[in-house]
Amino acid sequence: MKLNLGSGSKILKGYVNVDKFQYYNPDVVHDLEKFPYPFEDNSIDEILLSHVLEHIGQNPDVFNNIIKELYRICKNNSIVDIRVPHPRHDDFISDPTHVRPITILGLQLYDKSMNEKWEKMKAANTPLALIHGVNFTIKDINFVLEKKYIKLLENKKIDQNELQEYIRKYNNVVKEMKIKWVALKD
Repeated sequence: MKLNLGSGSKILKGYVNVDKFQYYNPDVVHDLEKFPYPFEDNSIDEILLSHVLEHIGQNPDVFNNIIKELYRICKNNSIVDIRVPHPRHDDFISDPTHVRPITILGLQLYDKSMNEKWEKMKAANTPLALIHGVNFTIKDINFVLEKKYIKLLENKKIDQNELQEYIRKYNNVVKEMKIKWVALKD
């Protein structure tokens, strides 16, 4: 089973479309900040969260419960396809309904092997995977660049190293992040 969580008007064939508003006529009406989700343990093969995760879980306890619910319903090796605006882009900053930035490091806090590595190093990173009994790892990251930076790369005005520096330093370089997150279960 594949879920399109927070589907809104983007109703997809081949997915169970879930939204909190009946207005969009989803397959399932459910608020993603209410628990439990109406799906069985270990029943989901894939989850799409397209421009959803930045809108939910403003309260850290609620956000952690969302992650725990995603983990509960995922099968081993399920893909969670996350698409979010980059936290340093005006698309994220300007929308008052965006309640939290989604970052690579933030998602790595739910990776058990990273947690164990950080604990050995005595790093200050909060071991959320260990605390909450979840384990997700990042399989793939794709940055969707603003057209200006695509052209600079294509015209060889900047190289990949310079682009990475721009991404770290400046706003409005990366428009969107597409992250494949994998649920790992024993």
